[in-house]
Amino acid sequence: MIMEFLKTGDFSMILTRVYVILAMWAIMCIGVCMDLWAGVNSARARGEVINSGGFRRTIGKLGDYWRIQVMALIFDVIGSCIPWYEYPYASMIVTAAIVLIEGRSVWENERAKKGNVAKLPAAIRDIINCTTAKSAEELLKKIKELDDGQKAT
Repeated sequence: MIMEFLKTGDFSMILTRVYVILAMWAIMCIGVCMDLWAGVNSARARGEVINSGGFRRTIGKLGDYWRIQVMALIFDVIGSCIPWYEYPYASMIVTAAIVLIEGRSVWENERAKKGNVAKLPAAIRDIINCTTAKSAEELLKKIKELDDGQKAT
C-alpha cells in the first residue's frame, strides 16, 4: 500500500485505512464508556456511593488501551508494505478483543445489579428498623422464607 502510494500518489487508499483505524479507536472508546455506564448503574442499584474512582479507572483503562492500539497501528504501518495486507487487520483484532473484554465487564455489572447483593441495603435498613422483639421475629421469618426460596431454585 505504501509502495503503491509512492508510485501513484493516490492518497485515497491511505485515507481509507486512516478512517478504518479512527473508527476502531472510536469503537474502543464507546465500549469503555458503555462499561462505565453499566458500572454506575450497577452501583446505584446496589446503593453504593458513586465517586470519581470509577471515572479515574476508566481514564486509566483508556490510556492502557490507547497504548495497545498504537502498537497495533505500528504493526499495521509495517504490514502496509506487504502487498496482501490490505486493511489494518491488527487494529481490527485488537479492537475486537477490547470490545469483548468490555462486553464481559458490562455483563458482570448487570449480573451484580440483579444479584442478591443489590438487595442488601434494604435488608440492612430493615435490620436497623427492628426496635422490638416482634419486628425482629418478623424479619427473621422473612429472611428464612427468602433463604428457603433461594434453595428451591
